[in-house]
Formats: sequence, C-alpha cells, structure tokens
Amino acid sequence: MNTDEDVKVYASFSDRMYSRYMQRRNSIRSNRALDTTWRGVILIFGLTIVGLGLFFLLFPGPGWAVIFFGLIILATEYAWAQRILNPVRQFSSQIARVIVSHEFRAKRSKVILVVTFVLVAIAYAYWAKWGATMRGFEPILVPIENLFNFEI
Repeated sequence: MNTDEDVKVYASFSDRMYSRYMQRRNSIRSNRALDTTWRGVILIFGLTIVGLGLFFLLFPGPGWAVIFFGLIILATEYAWAQRILNPVRQFSSQIARVIVSHEFRAKRSKVILVVTFVLVAIAYAYWAKWGATMRGFEPILVPIENLFNFEI
C-alpha cells in the first residue's frame, strides 16, 4: 500500500526539474574532485556573467539584470552570493506585492485614465490652434536655432 511518503506529487514542471537537478548535484557532492570542479565552473561562469553585467552598466545593455542573473547563478553554490541577493529578493517581493494588490491597481488605472485625458486635451488644443506645424513651439525653438545657427 502506498503512503504519502512513497508518492511524491510535484506541483509543476519546474519542481520536477529542480528535484532532478538536486539529485544529480547531491551525487556530485559525494565525490570531492567532481564537487570542486563543479563549484569552480559555477564560479567562473557566474563571475563572467557578472562581469558582462558590469560592462553593460558602462555601455548600452541590461546591466543590472545581467548582474542579478550572474549572482543567481553564483548563489546556487556560494553563501556569499545568497547573502548579496537576500535584500534584492526581499525588495522585489515587496514591489511585487504592491503592484499586484487590488488597491494599487485601482489607483494606477485612475492615474493612467487622467493622464491620457490630459494628454489628449493638450494635443487637441495644440492641433486646433496651430494645426500640424511646429509654430506652437516657436518660443522654445527660436532661441535654440539662434544659439546653434540652424533652422528646425
């Protein structure tokens, strides 16, 4: 007869994948040479991703996202990376709770509605007065044209 301990029911595909990964990882941990090699590979790969994220901070690219991804990879094996990620995880959980909350959603939809009405009213007023020209921006554009000696 099957008991609850004999039958494991996984909630999702990701749970099954994680379980398989942990079984393999635990078998690797039993061999010291394989464990050291695995941790070295994770360290090199994770630091490479973090370095790429730092590069993206200086140049166009998703710098912080790549850095966090590299830290997530490092956190699979190193406690110091988990300690770095804990405040980030807590902050992102709080932000997610706020964004998903019904009260915030209602406020956000009202703000979006009001901003949309205001922008449409401004656009309509501009179009009614000057049409599809840049004449309404002359007080702003003329000094810029004079400063740089060109015409917009």
